[in-house]
Amino acid sequence: HHSNFELMVQLPANFPEIQEFETHLWHNTIQVDFQIYQQYLECVNQLKSQDFSLNLSPVQKQEVSSYEEWIPNLRNPEDLYLAYTEQWDKLTYGARELAAYDLQALPVIPDLEQTAFNAYVGILLLQKPVIQKVDQWVKTPHRFGAIRDLLASLPCAVTPNFNAERAWQTLMRWLLYFLPSRYALSVPNHSEIFYRINS
Repeated sequence: HHSNFELMVQLPANFPEIQEFETHLWHNTIQVDFQIYQQYLECVNQLKSQDFSLNLSPVQKQEVSSYEEWIPNLRNPEDLYLAYTEQWDKLTYGARELAAYDLQALPVIPDLEQTAFNAYVGILLLQKPVIQKVDQWVKTPHRFGAIRDLLASLPCAVTPNFNAERAWQTLMRWLLYFLPSRYALSVPNHSEIFYRINS
């Protein structure tokens, strides 16, 4: 349980691995507000209550482009835990493929109970670039169509078979499911309005 990570090797400034490492670190940084801080505390408390051993095997490297473009694909976020716990028989063939893709993009540690898993996934979602953009956008409440159009302008739009309406419906479900204390949805006059709580 080390509190920090230090590199104690002198290397030239243009050393490719160091530049790649620093770029990866910066891509994963987020500005922490009180709600994110509370989310981290909740996640840490959930992890403390679990008895598991970390598997420190190397993580498969993802291309930066896929990291920049990723948004959830699995339509029903509650199915993600079924895939994580390898309950494949409870999922359709299509859901299995999409869940496997999403789990590959979310480096979740193994052997989590569902409450801890949900809190952990919530934290990981807030670190994804497209979701960070949406998160900032919905500090002010927006209608469904406005957020759909925002997604169509972001890097996720270049992914194969991208459909902005379906993408927003899926992402909205994930945000409400994994981050219920951060986001809310209201439906006045049959028009969905999505927003950040206490922004």
